[in-house]
Amino acid sequence: MVNGQQYLDAFYPNENRASIAELDLSNKNLEGEMTFSGFTTLLKLNISFNMITGTNYFLPSIQQIDVSHNLLTSARSYSSPTLQKLNNSFNKITSYTLIASSLTHFDSSNNLLTALSISSNILTELNCSNNPITLLPLNITSKLTSFDCMGIQFSKTNIARTSLPASPTSANSLPISPTSTNSCNSFNLGIGLGIPLFLSILGWIVLGIIFFYKRRLKKVLLISGDSH
Repeated sequence: MVNGQQYLDAFYPNENRASIAELDLSNKNLEGEMTFSGFTTLLKLNISFNMITGTNYFLPSIQQIDVSHNLLTSARSYSSPTLQKLNNSFNKITSYTLIASSLTHFDSSNNLLTALSISSNILTELNCSNNPITLLPLNITSKLTSFDCMGIQFSKTNIARTSLPASPTSANSLPISPTSTNSCNSFNLGIGLGIPLFLSILGWIVLGIIFFYKRRLKKVLLISGDSH
């Protein structure tokens, strides 16, 4: 294993950092805490698949960060007006507070998250699957098109709204619970089973009526024949 901060300082001295736009340190066997500063024009940072336990970012222009498959732990928070994509999946983070007005993609799956707070006006993709989250407040708009919460066991909560806000100006904190989803699924399942059952019963009723009138008509014809 290699100390991550020592590796960074050795191969990327401060005097050379201002001109770097992309930095890929993935799969370098790096460990420990790392502080990224001096990279004033850095747009993309990839430090995935290492053994990093802590990060500090001072990146005024950053747009994408991939810190997945590391050993980040405990509660974490980050604020950036330029960040667009953040991937911190497959760590051991327990809670995350993220304020990023330009964020469009966020992947925090496969952590130990019990609390996740996100504030973004243009978030389109969110993956928080496989976490022990019980309540997820989202301060977002209706631009969210992909939401993966598979494996999360939400607790039963009171839902003030049943849909995302209609416009960016009406964004509110929205507690999401699968209770409403399960209710919808149960309702749809009931409809799906009820329609065929209703048609089957209706068919038997029609057949019964036809059979009844056929027997009655046959008796009338027999009586009419006997009278002649």
